[in-house]
Amino acid sequence: MTLLGMLLASLLVFSGGKERKKLNVIKAKQIALAKVPGATFANVLEFDVEDNRFYKGKINYRNVAYNFEIDVYTGKVINWSEEKSSNK
Repeated sequence: MTLLGMLLASLLVFSGGKERKKLNVIKAKQIALAKVPGATFANVLEFDVEDNRFYKGKINYRNVAYNFEIDVYTGKVINWSEEKSSNK
């Protein structure tokens, strides 16, 4: 094995040989919706990816606005807030 081959093999071992896999958009929305019983995909009014690191969105359901951020790699909810709406 050449020196270059050994170097490449060691890089694969240390990196795990895989790129980090991102959570897909549907799964991220499902994670957020699971925290708001009764809400559906139609209630997700805002959704975007920020800095390629987290999904950011807003769910409006029963006069409450739920704002969330979800890690794109782990699916962990990293920020969550609720705000009662005055709209009727």
